Amino acid sequence: MSRMSTNLIFENGLNRMLETQSKLVKTQQQIATGRRVLSPQDDPAAAAYILGLRDTISTVEQYQNNSERVRARLELEETTLQGVTNLLPRIHELAVQGQNDALTAEQRNAIAEEVLLLRDQLFSLANTRDSNGEYIFAGFQGGSEPFVSVGAGSYSYRGDMGERSLQISNGRSIQDRNNGFDVFMNIDTSTGAKRNLFETVDQIAIGMQANNPDAVLIDDIQRAQDHLLQFRTSVGARLNSTSEQYEVNEDFLLTMQTAKSEAEDLDITEAVSRYERQLQALNAAQQSFIKLQGLSLFNFL
Repeated sequence: MSRMSTNLIFENGLNRMLETQSKLVKTQQQIATGRRVLSPQDDPAAAAYILGLRDTISTVEQYQNNSERVRARLELEETTLQGVTNLLPRIHELAVQGQNDALTAEQRNAIAEEVLLLRDQLFSLANTRDSNGEYIFAGFQGGSEPFVSVGAGSYSYRGDMGERSLQISNGRSIQDRNNGFDVFMNIDTSTGAKRNLFETVDQIAIGMQANNPDAVLIDDIQRAQDHLLQFRTSVGARLNSTSEQYEVNEDFLLTMQTAKSEAEDLDITEAVSRYERQLQALNAAQQSFIKLQGLSLFNFL
């Protein structure tokens, strides 16, 4: 056998061994990662399909994160508004009670004291903060207290009109907050003018303290109750919509993740069997190469 033929056989044997070793390493990587497609070169069509699924899954997962944030904010707002609307019937009841001509000035003063305590509770609820310490009715000024007392019976809103919306699906966003001005400050009265809730309650107390209650304020507090209930209803509707969309997204995510798994995941049983065959082939190639090395050395001598 010529030296050229021996060298060619030697080179072919080396190439076969390296090729078998490369296949074995790839199978090892597939088993280690649990993935069939490790790079676009393995299966260009499948790789592109998997990449598209990953992008879709990532987008929907962001929608779910947004939905969770929206739900947390709206649940807190709903609870807060529930607290407010639970207090207003008692204030209304006290305003009606104060109209009784048989009451003494002392009795009306006692009513005024309770009304002012209820006002303080309303004021505290309006300045509710979330778990991050942000005031939920401050618009985009969540770091600052939105409602402040600026004098006897006078109140100011220091927040802004900001109302954020977060996307919870393709083409669908949900408003996750209401600004405090719209909720508490911009309330219709029986005269047609606007007045904030706290001043209306204060006026009830002031009338009682002066032993001269204003019957018109009974209607105003009822208007405030209706006004707050509208916001509470709106919050509840948005909560329901968010929860419904969350469930739709979860079903869609499951479908996408299943499709990704079918395209990407490795058949472990088949891969282990293939690995064993490739290992045997590599051992055989190595033994053959060792013999070729001996033959090459013999020809050289």
